[in-house]
Amino acid sequence: MFRKRIKPVILIIVTTIQLFVSCKEEKKIRQDDMKKVAQKPIEYAIEFPDTVVVNELNDGIIKYKSKLDTIITTFGDRKKNRYTRFILTTTKNPNYDFKHLKETVRDTFGAINNRKITFYRITFSKSGVYYLDGIINDIVLIDLDKKDKAGDDLSRFIEQEERVTKKVVVINRPAPKPTL
Repeated sequence: MFRKRIKPVILIIVTTIQLFVSCKEEKKIRQDDMKKVAQKPIEYAIEFPDTVVVNELNDGIIKYKSKLDTIITTFGDRKKNRYTRFILTTTKNPNYDFKHLKETVRDTFGAINNRKITFYRITFSKSGVYYLDGIINDIVLIDLDKKDKAGDDLSRFIEQEERVTKKVVVINRPAPKPTL
């Protein structure tokens, strides 16, 4: 009789422990996912050729998704205005800090909408391995229609930035094939 009662009790204890452990693991995974999301304010993909020819003009597109989309997705609203830009330079070695990158910017390109930034007329004068190196800068400016005690307009400025780097191989124009 004792054996018949002990089996269900052991089964209940094991099941309870298993549920407790599995819930704890699920919670840990969710916290890790949240840390990854918190580290990337802007997700992006660069559409630009991996190999280009010396002195040829090339265009590209950055497709992006920003955390600021939760505030506003349109551009041109007077109460909640959004500006997104891609500031870019080309370099042979991108191993420098964010501050240096901001100081060496060559071009700035504005976003078409809250998903695309086109950049164009990128050229390289010598063959070799280069990098497109830049920053996606996403800004929201909110006009609160309120004034502080001094009578100054209150507004809110929110900014997200993400560094963008892409390796590009630059080659000389291939020689034409001889015709017979």
